[in-house]
Amino acid sequence: MARLTVDDDALVLVPGLRDRLATRVGKLRVPLACVVKAEVLAEPWRCLRGRREHGLDVPDVAWKGVWRHPGGRDLILVRPEHGPCVQVDLRAPADFARIAVTVSDPQAVVERLRSALGAWEVRQAAARHAA
Repeated sequence: MARLTVDDDALVLVPGLRDRLATRVGKLRVPLACVVKAEVLAEPWRCLRGRREHGLDVPDVAWKGVWRHPGGRDLILVRPEHGPCVQVDLRAPADFARIAVTVSDPQAVVERLRSALGAWEVRQAAARHAA
């Protein structure tokens, strides 16, 4: 199972071996400045949009790969049988428009990410005010 954590000013995704093989994506660091929002999806299939570019698509079992759509590309590492997933919407210059990941405690991950985003925004505002 993939791990989604916050390290300094970045969101870090560390996929498991099978996830890396299916998606062709290794460890991913996304600056917090690129994070638009994070939420828990009780119905994990809602994270899917567009067509699978490469990866694994077994309906209601596993979606792992990169999905392409008019707004860009999404990285999906979802196992619906394991419950809700975390969906993080991103903006440029991030490599993906969205990351959706099944993690062991999705609510805790989203709360940590939102807290880190709040702290990052406060630091940015203080830096702008000091300049």
